[in-house]
Amino acid sequence: MNCLLSKPNSEVVNTDADQILKSLFVVVPILHKKLLKMDLGDASGNLTRLHLGIMGILSVSSRPISEIAKMMVVSKSQMTHLVDKLVELDLVERHPDKVDRRIIHLALTYKGRIMLEDLKLKVQGNIKSRLAVLTPEETTAMSEALETLMNIGAKL
Repeated sequence: MNCLLSKPNSEVVNTDADQILKSLFVVVPILHKKLLKMDLGDASGNLTRLHLGIMGILSVSSRPISEIAKMMVVSKSQMTHLVDKLVELDLVERHPDKVDRRIIHLALTYKGRIMLEDLKLKVQGNIKSRLAVLTPEETTAMSEALETLMNIGAKL
């Protein structure tokens, strides 16, 4: 008999969700430590990953603060603090919406674009050197797995 049918839901340990959770607790720290954690030196200006995430989103187009907060799953108060620092450093600027002045759009400044491009080149070089130890098959498998995760993540 299937073990899922023989036990109440509260006692089921090996569900897909449980396996996903176990895997995430292993994979995320590994990816962070082995692939994403790097010293960017003075190039990052002591900005956090959240600051850089905001800048990355804005590199595509100007967006309302509330939309960026939702995309990054960040509270409005935390978002305000993050944006204040970016504005103070002249990396981002605020623009009121022309129709609804309650809505504030953010845009990268020229200085912000230059800084982000420098960081992007450093990060790309660092990641490429770390991925160089993988076989072509492993890099293809990793690329496909990440594509799948992005597609699934977009549905959540």
